[in-house]
Amino acid sequence: MAGAKGTPLKAFAIFLLAAAIGTAGGLLGVGFQKGLDWIQHVLTGQGSHDHLADAVRALSVPWIVLVPTIGGVAAGVLLLLVPGKKAPFGITDIIGLVQLRKGGLRLRDSVLQILSSACTIGSGGSIGREGANSHIAATVSSALARAFDVGSRTRSVLLGCGIAAGMATSYNAPIAGALFVMEAVLGNFAMDVFAPIVVASVIATMIRRVLLGEGAIYHLPEELQALSWQLVFTALLLGCLCGVGGILFRWSINLGRRAFHRLRLPKPVVLGLGGLAVGVIGIWVPETWGNGYEMIEDISRADFTPAVGLVFSLFLWKMVATACTVGSGGLGGIFTPNLVVGAAFGASFGAALQWLLGSTVAAATLRLDQITFTFVGMAGLTAATMHAPITSVVLVFELTRHYELMLPLMLCSITASVVARMLDQDNYYTEALRLTGEELPTGLEELAIKTTYVRDVMRTDVVTVRDAATFDEVMDLLANRSSDTIYVLDAGSVLIGRIQLQDVKNFINDPTLSSVVIAADLTRPAIAVPPEATLAAAMARFEDPQLTELAVVDTPLQQHLRGRVNRQDVIASISDEVLGQQKRAHFRGADGRKQALPLPAGFELARIPVPDAWIGLVLDAVPPKELAGITPVLMVRRQPDGPEQLVPAGLELVLEAGTELMVIATAEALQRVRGGGGGEE
Repeated sequence: MAGAKGTPLKAFAIFLLAAAIGTAGGLLGVGFQKGLDWIQHVLTGQGSHDHLADAVRALSVPWIVLVPTIGGVAAGVLLLLVPGKKAPFGITDIIGLVQLRKGGLRLRDSVLQILSSACTIGSGGSIGREGANSHIAATVSSALARAFDVGSRTRSVLLGCGIAAGMATSYNAPIAGALFVMEAVLGNFAMDVFAPIVVASVIATMIRRVLLGEGAIYHLPEELQALSWQLVFTALLLGCLCGVGGILFRWSINLGRRAFHRLRLPKPVVLGLGGLAVGVIGIWVPETWGNGYEMIEDISRADFTPAVGLVFSLFLWKMVATACTVGSGGLGGIFTPNLVVGAAFGASFGAALQWLLGSTVAAATLRLDQITFTFVGMAGLTAATMHAPITSVVLVFELTRHYELMLPLMLCSITASVVARMLDQDNYYTEALRLTGEELPTGLEELAIKTTYVRDVMRTDVVTVRDAATFDEVMDLLANRSSDTIYVLDAGSVLIGRIQLQDVKNFINDPTLSSVVIAADLTRPAIAVPPEATLAAAMARFEDPQLTELAVVDTPLQQHLRGRVNRQDVIASISDEVLGQQKRAHFRGADGRKQALPLPAGFELARIPVPDAWIGLVLDAVPPKELAGITPVLMVRRQPDGPEQLVPAGLELVLEAGTELMVIATAEALQRVRGGGGGEE
């Protein structure tokens, strides 16, 4: 056991795992980038320093159409090799794994999907490599989580490390990679979560920089200056427009998904059609191919003034190309095309200002201001689409390393995010998950009880007896086992019920009865839950205060006993998740079984009615001296359809008459509260 001071070995281990994920994510991400460069060179003849749009223009028209079509067909053929339902891929699906805490990444499926993504991106598909990079690192995370048999919360953190490493490797942006995971994926900035995410992100970035030798992705003119205060406030208007633009971007992708889904064709055919659409668009607007890096570089050059028609057509057709690529089933990230569309939108906004102010401001100054708005629009549209304004600001700053952009970046991003939230509470990722039928939890408390499962806390050390066992056999088990509950099984090992110590008291002093009584005569119904039930569902079954544990069975229809879960384990697990305790509710003993950790000396778990003096108050308003020595864990309110369990931490819940609190408290504190309002354990 670790001492009170210092970092426990188990807590330090997550940093080692995060470092391994960052290292693997950086190395494999750079390898993936090299592979994409090779594919593009084979298909287009483009060198590592060539402009992709120029390479596309050099191709014949039939080849412009065929390249992305062939890439789409190849991507679809690879996906046919993935058995059954498509396994999780990319940032959206990994977010689902993190927030819902179920499922995993299989190595074979991941390799096939990453190769499919490479075919789509390498052949000019309008989609980003950050999805594949994050999937690569998250696959390593999932393998490490299985190898070290970590809990669901730690597994979620490790998957977050994978996403951060993938983002950092894609954009050379370690801070934005870490913040994106905290802001949009985990929704938690606790230090024990944030620290390993940072480790993975930083190490992945260091490896990228060593192998690729890159600094800032975009190189802005050195003479770029901060906007005048009047123009800084125009970022508010751009933010409002970006808020609407983010909804439009999401709408176009959803429209593409629905259109291709209605075709109901094999995957190679559908992906081939998506590639065909990108190829046709590329005949007239080759800038829509790939990640759009070169076009943004051109827009940000002081000596180059892009035609307004080109910028606006890039904004429109890049969105259409992305909808065709993603909608047809292409695997990858939408962060990169979102950045390109936002840059084109910002450049168009800057061109409009240039037209309005052309007679009053020098042309060179107006050009520099247009460059500024290009990147402000990039951040604004990303904030609107992802509902992640902090990530958007930091990402664009890391992409450019220009502090002069910060004020308009901040104003535009937060405005765009607020406007987008007013129009639709979902962001791109949560909307995609909801379309699959998943109900996402909101808030840390709901996350804890709805994404932790009975299988995470159940014990397998159950005591069982056959229904035909004699009274003496039952008494022998109760006398020689620590458990006070025996589960009764029939000849087919199906659960019939349970026997507790109180059930045999009436027979102990009457030998005439005990000689004819068998286990079936002592059995009462057992309350059972399946291993896949959430803790929220398990807590609802503990309505009877005398019920100390639940049986765990395969399914409600197949009552084969798997284990048991007791009330204290459920409460301790919720406390660990919500209150952020560093100690786990369980540890594995030498025999491999889960064992409960005892409460600290002097503390006990108790269920108390809300004292009269607290009725009408929210928990935060209860005087601190009255809560001294008491940690509320769960609130139980009576409802017409049964008891409602709520985690009070951080919620503005009013304490009502008849409400009970589950608390961890000292004996003195319990005596004080019970003396003021009664209560019993």
